[in-house]
Amino acid sequence: MKRRSLLTAAPALAGAGLLWMPGARSQTHDKYFIHLNQLLKSQGPGRPVMLLDRQRIDHNIDRIKKSVGNKKRYRVVVKSLPSVPLLEHVMQRADTNALMVFHQPFLNEVATAFPSSDVLLGKPMPVQAARTFYQKHNGAGKFDPATQVQWLIDSHERLLQYHALARQLGVQMGINFEIDVGLKRGGFVSPAAMQASLKYVLDHPEHLSVRGLMGYEPQLTGLKADLTHPQVQEVLGIYRSFIEQLKSHGLDPSALTLNGAGSHTLKIYEQDDTMNDLSAGSGVVMPTDFDTHHLLDHLPGLFIATPILKRYDKNPVMVNPPEDMQRVYYIYGGYWKAEMVSPFPIGKPIYESTNQSPITTSANVDLKVDDYMFLRPTQSEFVMLQFGDLLVIDNGELTDTWPVFQQTG
Repeated sequence: MKRRSLLTAAPALAGAGLLWMPGARSQTHDKYFIHLNQLLKSQGPGRPVMLLDRQRIDHNIDRIKKSVGNKKRYRVVVKSLPSVPLLEHVMQRADTNALMVFHQPFLNEVATAFPSSDVLLGKPMPVQAARTFYQKHNGAGKFDPATQVQWLIDSHERLLQYHALARQLGVQMGINFEIDVGLKRGGFVSPAAMQASLKYVLDHPEHLSVRGLMGYEPQLTGLKADLTHPQVQEVLGIYRSFIEQLKSHGLDPSALTLNGAGSHTLKIYEQDDTMNDLSAGSGVVMPTDFDTHHLLDHLPGLFIATPILKRYDKNPVMVNPPEDMQRVYYIYGGYWKAEMVSPFPIGKPIYESTNQSPITTSANVDLKVDDYMFLRPTQSEFVMLQFGDLLVIDNGELTDTWPVFQQTG
């Protein structure tokens, strides 16, 4: 758990009309968190939990859908929203069946839970992971991997491995080419570099098919950029050069998946049609790492809530503590990838603990044992898996529990 200033997020929070304001301090919590505190004290399980505010995520889903528009497809990033009921909710509200998956066990679970989904792998998987998927899937259900999975290929060597697997299993594998649009994290660096692999897929139609391109560009994150920005133009120029290569081999790009973007950058492409398939996940729930320029109209919708176990009115380990470290609270658990949002601000940690973490505050913060403190995760993909079922808050009421994925299976 890190100490962090919310000053950079303040304009977004103010504009969104949140019930807590980082600039306005209270003795305990503001109205929003006072209500959640009371709700959890009466209905919660008495341990750290992950809360999901349904109204806020609906607001965010609608913003994403509006940015994608009607001429492109919104692809939901599974690793950032690792819960079948949550994914189902997002897919229904956004009217999409497209998913991006980064983990083999999640791929098998998605194939079972969403038999009509279209799945693009978000990273190139070891061929053994692909083999494990087929072994566990084993033709079960209505999900057809031949038409509903796009395997991401970043090199000719990996393509040969996948072709050998397809021949051995007697299956056809859809191939999506990872292209480097400036990130410098692998993938084909130029159309010329992809030439041999593209031709190889086209020459082996019994077991391989071309499904599209994927070009990820998080290097644009944080830029107050529109389509005229030089780095955006560079990304789109590179992407278009790969599209031209597809055309030169008789392929129709409009019939393929031309994927890119992420929550940070999706909004940049509202008036551009280079890519027809845009990804976003964390923008639905808004962990703190996503308090960036193009997400200023999104609302934080994901919180860790944890009970206070002990309270010390005087700092027991410091003789003359600074003003923001005069009082010490020990919370249930801690040391998460998260930042305190209420009460706020807090002092420096005495030490970090995953068991009982000491939270220092000024003497003006007046919370009791069994009250709750609230944090925002810095990311969603790993942190959401640490608390068991998500607790869904709907119009201020605890209405549901949504299970999360298992890391293995």
